Amino acid sequence: MKKIFKAVILLLLSQTVFAQNESDVLRYSTTDVFGSARFEAMAGSFGGLGADISAIQINPAGMGRFSSSKLAMSFNNSIIKNNAKYNDIQTLSSHNKFTLSSGGLVLTTDLSKENVGRRYSQVTLGYTRLKNFSNSRRYEGQNFYSLLDVFANNGAGIDPEYIYNERPFTTGLAYDVFALDFDPSSSQYLSRLNMGDMYHDRQIVTDGGIGEFHIGYSENYMNTFYYGASIGIRRVKYEENYNHYERLLDTAGTSLRSFNYMYEQSSKGTGVNLKLGVLYLPSEEFRLGLAFESPTVVGMKEEWTADMTALHDDGEKFVLPEYVPVGNFEYRVKTPMKLRGSFAYILGMRGAVNIDLEMSRLPGGKLKPANNMEVSGNTYAFIAENDEVKHQFRTILNTRIGVEYMVFPDVFVRGGLAILPQPYKKEIGNVSAPNMTYSAGLGWENKVFSIDVSYRLLSLNSDYYAFDPSKIENRVNFKTNIHNVVVTAGFKL
Repeated sequence: MKKIFKAVILLLLSQTVFAQNESDVLRYSTTDVFGSARFEAMAGSFGGLGADISAIQINPAGMGRFSSSKLAMSFNNSIIKNNAKYNDIQTLSSHNKFTLSSGGLVLTTDLSKENVGRRYSQVTLGYTRLKNFSNSRRYEGQNFYSLLDVFANNGAGIDPEYIYNERPFTTGLAYDVFALDFDPSSSQYLSRLNMGDMYHDRQIVTDGGIGEFHIGYSENYMNTFYYGASIGIRRVKYEENYNHYERLLDTAGTSLRSFNYMYEQSSKGTGVNLKLGVLYLPSEEFRLGLAFESPTVVGMKEEWTADMTALHDDGEKFVLPEYVPVGNFEYRVKTPMKLRGSFAYILGMRGAVNIDLEMSRLPGGKLKPANNMEVSGNTYAFIAENDEVKHQFRTILNTRIGVEYMVFPDVFVRGGLAILPQPYKKEIGNVSAPNMTYSAGLGWENKVFSIDVSYRLLSLNSDYYAFDPSKIENRVNFKTNIHNVVVTAGFKL
């Protein structure tokens, strides 16, 4: 059944838009509030408080609040529940992930003996998991439109002799399993569908995450002014595979009964950023914080492959393993800069309220050629993709509010709320309700040891299109609830 073409197909440079687009910029530009249990219990609202290892990701000046050295480790268990709605059909799915949420060491030095106003300095070494990609989602339902329609259009005007080089991951696969035919009179590919509906079933499995290693330095000046800086070494790992199944509800007049399209992608990258921050105490009750996070330019290496099978009335057609296409590409993602402002009010010696406002300029994110391609001059400039970034995304203002109160000596209760606006412009996105985080926790500490437990619910609303977002029938609305339980153990040194 196999038409003759070269055994291994490498993705041509001009076709990289198949794998890299504005969705990659959004995926790697948004982060969550992973951290210690105390940090998560207050929804990551810590810019005006400090004295927690996780605060370095919000404002490194907050590390200046440490007056002794400390070691802490945090572990997170995420239970993910998804509810998909696709053309009035609801599908439930769930997933579980256990990870290291954060860990670090703060080494504090007493500078007060110098009598120059500097009280303490801190060197912080730590790790924070900024985002979790691990999930398993599924939807199913009836639709007139088919993925085969997209594949047929992708191959328009390309002779079958060249289709495996020009469209190896889409039209070439569908043509190879006889889900598409070629009409030489019009140079068009025609699907073996009839005028009936298809029944769609897609399973989407993702894994990986974004983690950051922090190296920071901070100081305390007169217990009034704190300043700090940190370098973040960001690691990205993203894996996605999905299985797209379609079944003809009416098979009259065609040999095709159903088909499966399988796609796998693996992406890895490393980038560096800089955070600067200050924290000012105009009085014992009030604290004001300001922090800046530079863009992170992440060098990405990506590999992907696709395969396809089709069931006909005379049996199953498939692609021989040696002819399954493989693609790889290197590029860079520039995430947007972020500004954070914080306000905290201290409730005597018993508690605190903190409000963080974080501005993220998402239109400033972009895709860029890899460094080695810029040197060689053989570059793909991502002009269309970066135009889509500016066209689709907007600057957002995330709001996080956290409360902490000591109910008994050394026993604390905490709560938090985060309001995370949708990244899309109003004329682009179909979901207008912001994503929400609700959190609570308990903590106990003495002069040497502390243990904290938190629960955080992240409620997400998102739209997903398997193909052709111009047609509302292709839209899937996912409502996702992520239940995070974190346990942190800390030791004062």
